[in-house]
Amino acid sequence: MKHLYVIRHGETTWNAEQRMQGRLDSPLNEKGRAQAQLHGETLQKMGGVDFVLASPSGRTRQTTAILNRYLQVPVDYDEALMERDCGLWSGFTVDEIAAEYPEEWVARDVDPYYHRPPQGENLPDLIARVTDCLATLAALPHERIALVTHGVMSRAILTHYLDLEPAEANRLRHPNDLFYRLRFEPSMLVPEFFRAGRGPIAGLLRSKPGETIPVTQTSND
Repeated sequence: MKHLYVIRHGETTWNAEQRMQGRLDSPLNEKGRAQAQLHGETLQKMGGVDFVLASPSGRTRQTTAILNRYLQVPVDYDEALMERDCGLWSGFTVDEIAAEYPEEWVARDVDPYYHRPPQGENLPDLIARVTDCLATLAALPHERIALVTHGVMSRAILTHYLDLEPAEANRLRHPNDLFYRLRFEPSMLVPEFFRAGRGPIAGLLRSKPGETIPVTQTSND
């Protein structure tokens, strides 16, 4: 494997409503479909990929179907790539959660790396869940692989490959109009991203130190 693309699904109805999706689902909205289409066009211009592995959630399946109009490659699905379980917060808007679980909501802001929603998963849980799946990619005969997944799971994948510290992982952003590329060079792993059809841009998209990351880019995926 020379290139690994980490793609978040397009914006959904619940993303726009700031409603926690987790293992629940909502469809791509018009903006989300356009984002997925632009991702597909951008990848096609760069020579495409050889294989797509996606989360089996409805919103990632929709995104994958749009991407594959341009890529025309084999697709498989793996539950290990599904979004983090939001537990009791699933289906609620962020305002509803802040009102119903004020102490837990503050705890999330204090320690977003280790915090678990009630009966849900945190980032280390996701890293542990996806590690075996990622290990299988190295054995595949493909040079360019795309993963179609979710916002928090994307952070888990990038944290795993780049060995990010919790503070670095917390600052990592992955809006719906962006996808990452990891280039496997002989002596290093090089992260880049493409946003709204522009790129590659070196490095990772991060919030500034002390900046609060919008919840639409973190935990309502």
